[in-house]
Amino acid sequence: MEAVRWLRESGLTVENYSAADEADVGVDAVLDVAADDRSTRFAVQVKRRPPYPHEVEQLTRAWRLLARRGRPLMVVPFVSEPLGSILTRAGWSWADDQGNFDLRAPGILLRQRRTVTAPVPRRGSLPRGSGSFAVIRALVTFSEGEDEEPGATALAAQARVSQPRVSQVLRQLQDLKLVERTVYGRWKPHREALVDRFLAEYPGPGGSEQYYYSLDSPVEVAVRAGQLSGPSHPIVVSADVGPDLIEPWRRPSLVILYVRHVTDPSSLMLTNAQGRHDANVIVRMPDDQSVFPARALVAQVRGNDIPLADPLQQIWDLQNLGGADRLEAAGRLRQWLLTRP
Repeated sequence: MEAVRWLRESGLTVENYSAADEADVGVDAVLDVAADDRSTRFAVQVKRRPPYPHEVEQLTRAWRLLARRGRPLMVVPFVSEPLGSILTRAGWSWADDQGNFDLRAPGILLRQRRTVTAPVPRRGSLPRGSGSFAVIRALVTFSEGEDEEPGATALAAQARVSQPRVSQVLRQLQDLKLVERTVYGRWKPHREALVDRFLAEYPGPGGSEQYYYSLDSPVEVAVRAGQLSGPSHPIVVSADVGPDLIEPWRRPSLVILYVRHVTDPSSLMLTNAQGRHDANVIVRMPDDQSVFPARALVAQVRGNDIPLADPLQQIWDLQNLGGADRLEAAGRLRQWLLTRP
């Protein structure tokens, strides 16, 4: 485990024992960690990805199993500051592969924060560009309950890119083991892995960004945006309002609007803000056109249609805006995306 190396480099003495007998089911390793004259045994569970906040409460059984062998310690690739606080409140010690850790036991508190941003994966990267992202978004919206996997022709039509480009993207994703060919020659996406890889590597929508303030709530701004939106002048709604209309969790304090054309702020009753710190409305004209979903996603407020941004974009925006509440909302929206019919 890379996390063990970081613990040792921070000056701790760590003895790593493999968990091999039947009593250690669910325990990936046992660590004896010594600092000064105190030593504590930790029972480790290694996870491929960090849990979302709403998933932490589902780990109670795992915590109890680990607690039979030592203090429960979760090891993941990266733990953000908000997630670290949530894990600590739930009784977990934690460490990640980037050198961040928070180990707690009676009489012991060992903490280190080396980086606050998640690393970019070193292995092959996702294909880039608006067309590639459109194909990935289309694959993610494929439901496990559908009768057959999507073919390249159907994906090209949905993503609005050429079939040769779709085939090229699919081959790259196949090399990354994010899609596989079926016996019928179609493509089966590994949706959960694809979602997490997209969120980790997406560079952002690009383009321009303007900051505004409204005396009305972000939801009211979204309603007005929906009334102004049309086929030739689309406006789609993202965080905080969009996710809340799909999976209510937090009271929206801000709304991000994506537009294809310059929009007069007065038509939305907005005034210029000094910057992001005092804005409650962000208007983006993105380079990445795949933020506008190929299949319309529409919510309603008091009988008014509100077009929403692509679900992956809404999750990314929540994470990018930051905060524990938004991280929780992102996890719930991710779960909705992967389990919806």
